[in-house]
Amino acid sequence: MNPDKNLYFEEIGDDFERFMSDYDVERRLVLIDNLLGGRGSFQEGLEVGCGTGRISRALHPRVANLMVSDISEVLASKVGEREGCSHSAENACDLSFANDRFDLIFSSECIEHTPDPLEALKEMARVLAPGGTMVVTTPNRLWYPILWIAEKTGLRDFEGVEHWISPGQAKKALQSAGLDIVRTSGCHLFPWQVPGSKKILPFFDRFGDSFYPIMINFGIAAQKKDL
Repeated sequence: MNPDKNLYFEEIGDDFERFMSDYDVERRLVLIDNLLGGRGSFQEGLEVGCGTGRISRALHPRVANLMVSDISEVLASKVGEREGCSHSAENACDLSFANDRFDLIFSSECIEHTPDPLEALKEMARVLAPGGTMVVTTPNRLWYPILWIAEKTGLRDFEGVEHWISPGQAKKALQSAGLDIVRTSGCHLFPWQVPGSKKILPFFDRFGDSFYPIMINFGIAAQKKDL
């Protein structure tokens, strides 16, 4: 493996899809839609950590000018070309964009794979335009021991960076960067890998606004204060 784990996603390239679950992506899309609260359209948007572009594909119709980005230039370029939008290889903790550029920034299951998730949140806040909306989903630190056990026992075949944060940490970082928290919610009350769980977990997802502190994944919608 490349000694720089930040480039792990560059290495796995076309094999990235094997780490993803159709069910997980579908539930995260529902979560993101709920966090956006029905708002339909944006002019300038940025996705941080586009991966293979499943979230990009779903949200692109809402954004007139979408920029997809990823630490992997291969993934960013493939998604950008497929979606017909701009693309850029970006480090989430050190974005190359000017301050106050985008009126929508979204990122799903990306910041936990950076060296400093809180710094990544601050960077996204920096490039968010005043009045703009940010939506981020990420795993809940509460569940990190389960991840550790899965990796130590070989149940999870993944070698990238894993830094999970809590909802409280995420809120504090965004508020300190000048954003107001609009909504916090979550999905997956317990692991969806448990047999039969996919049939009942969506029911609990309906109560994500209340259960998010103990859910496996949480999401935050925040708005940057107008100047």
